[in-house]
Amino acid sequence: MLLLAAIVSLVLHTVLLTKFSLTLPVPDDNQQTLEMRLVKLQPVQKSAPVPIKEKTPNPEPAPPTEPAKPVAAQPQPEPVLEHTIAEFVEAPTTLEPIPSSTSLRMWQAPPPANADPALSEITPLPHTTELGDAAEAPKHQVYRHIETEFEVRRGSDNTAAGTTKIVFNTDENSRYTITSTTQAKGLTALFFGTLIQKSEGTVTESGLMPSFFKYQYGNDDKKMQYANFAWSDGTIEMNSPKGKKTGSLAEGTQDLLSFMYQFMFTPPLTNMQITMTNGKNLRTYTYSFEGEKPIATKLGELKTIHLVKSSAENDKTEIWLAADYQFIPVKIRKTEKNGSVIEQTVTHISTEPPE
Repeated sequence: MLLLAAIVSLVLHTVLLTKFSLTLPVPDDNQQTLEMRLVKLQPVQKSAPVPIKEKTPNPEPAPPTEPAKPVAAQPQPEPVLEHTIAEFVEAPTTLEPIPSSTSLRMWQAPPPANADPALSEITPLPHTTELGDAAEAPKHQVYRHIETEFEVRRGSDNTAAGTTKIVFNTDENSRYTITSTTQAKGLTALFFGTLIQKSEGTVTESGLMPSFFKYQYGNDDKKMQYANFAWSDGTIEMNSPKGKKTGSLAEGTQDLLSFMYQFMFTPPLTNMQITMTNGKNLRTYTYSFEGEKPIATKLGELKTIHLVKSSAENDKTEIWLAADYQFIPVKIRKTEKNGSVIEQTVTHISTEPPE
């Protein structure tokens, strides 16, 4: 049986081998051959573990601060040239407290142009007046004649919109006159005429006492307003296109022009509340002291006293008085409720000393 089984197995293998062919793959020259070898590894010596230092995270740099972008100026309506150096708002305001440590120094007028250059430095009077002591300022002789010219600008315009000339005169009879003439320039002159203001009155020991004031724009009588001061009766009569008004005449009442030249007689800060008229209304105004500040002008740098009057309606009037020229006005800035600004800066000063 074993022999028979072996013979059958041999016959089957012969048949299978002759019927099916078995071929092995032929190596290709482009194919890579992977050769593997068994290598005896050397025992690895264990070493002490090395401590791992934790990395401290570096602080992230602060993001760069972008510069603030300028806010585009909102266009404002064109202000009217009628707002000149002597025109002030009419709403009374409250007095801001003034630090008691602030002082006001009284300055002498500058020497004439032909003076010795070594003596041209303006020096203060030996007396320094504290704010609470302003009434004790030394008396001095005021100018007999003053001519000042101003350049009028609207907002940030580089070109002047007009010019203003103010002439102050006194005579041997203690009478005074102040005349202000504002003229438009360039294209502005096509739309605006000449504005004339005039103040007349008497020079007293306490300063100017006006008797008449006129405000006239162009040749149109409908735009004229004026005031008559009746000091003997203690009344004032005001006339404007809207009609006639009368009021009580308080001591020291001024008009728009005499107000600015009253500081020659009563130095700034002596009285910060001033009653004045523009020919149409009578109001009492309160000013605050902003400090002693130099301003740049075409005449050079001028030492000034800066006064400000603000109102609840967000309009503001600022005035700079020249300390070296007996506190005459040398700069005026008017800011309207809508944000428009008219600024006038002195370009010429001519004075004559008293006889």
